[in-house]
Amino acid sequence: MSKKKIIFYSGSRADYGLLEPIIENLKNRAELFLIIGPHHFEKSLGSSKRYIKKNFFKKIYNCKSKVNYKSVDINKFIYSSLPNYKKIIEKINPNLVVLLGDRYEVLSFAIASFFQNVKICHLHGGEKTKGSIDDTIRHVITKLSHYHFTTNNIYKKRVLSLGENKKNIFNFGSIGAEVAKEIKFISKKKIFLKLGIPLKKEIILTTFHPETNSVKPYKFQIKTFLSALKQFKEYHFVFTSSNGDPGGNLFNSEIKKFVKFNVSSNFFKNLGTRNYLNIMKYSKMILGNSSSAIIEAPSFNVPVLNVGSRQQGRLISKNILSCKLSKTSIQKSINEIIKAKKLKKKNFNLNYRKKSILKTSHKIFQLSKKNKGFKYFHDN
Repeated sequence: MSKKKIIFYSGSRADYGLLEPIIENLKNRAELFLIIGPHHFEKSLGSSKRYIKKNFFKKIYNCKSKVNYKSVDINKFIYSSLPNYKKIIEKINPNLVVLLGDRYEVLSFAIASFFQNVKICHLHGGEKTKGSIDDTIRHVITKLSHYHFTTNNIYKKRVLSLGENKKNIFNFGSIGAEVAKEIKFISKKKIFLKLGIPLKKEIILTTFHPETNSVKPYKFQIKTFLSALKQFKEYHFVFTSSNGDPGGNLFNSEIKKFVKFNVSSNFFKNLGTRNYLNIMKYSKMILGNSSSAIIEAPSFNVPVLNVGSRQQGRLISKNILSCKLSKTSIQKSINEIIKAKKLKKKNFNLNYRKKSILKTSHKIFQLSKKNKGFKYFHDN
């Protein structure tokens, strides 16, 4: 009996690092294909294609549509990428497609898959991020998908409320949260020397993305954020690049200027998952508005300052403090974390479940055996 064909789609570093443990689990059980989205090729975002393990896949296909990162046009990308994705799907004729998250490039592949009548598994549905257009995109992908993997009961209930079949919702927890708990760490000295980070200063790991659902101009957002950090000269800031959103290129440009002329700091286009999680563990705090600070960081019990509205609506663990996107609020909150000797209570990661990787991989393999079929709205 021939192996089932499963397509994994990865648009950027953000989703590939989370998908890889599932891919590794399935590599000998099914024929795996990878479609690489546009951000993996972009030099300003770290050319993350180099981190992809080619031997996991029977074949890898590249997205032919490009993104102008100086002026991101989401409509243009979706319009131009759909014909390319349609051809790839027709050529492979997969039993199943696996997608993660809420990005516009993922939405494009979801649309192509849906109209080719291919069943879609969607990971991380049912979540909220009020300060980003990703919030709407996520729910659209849910409606295009047949199977849903959520990380928490609250998110599961939200997927149910969208009219999805409860039999097709699997609440197995976050892959990233489990990876963060299980990763084998490099010593602090070794990883700091490898990356050129000073050992004598405590570090603040910093990632800040545009609030794409905000009336505040992008330049105001990044200027406000960076201006709040100038007084903290006793700390070393480790910046990772902003993503491929509208405004992301501007953010990275301003961060590079800040690193050159202000406090002790590094800027990395892409650390890679292993390096990133190691730096996260050894940080004094995590700062910014990245989903990794909400989902993965609680596994380390490291304090997080979540700035602004981008992640507003996600479940917040006890290690996370949220503040407004204002200079005064950011500075006050950083000082509050610095002065706290330790977290009040041992943290529990709200997205973590035991054996998430194993359960998710096994279920995806089972679902790949099912026949193709149509979706219907379910009154739950």
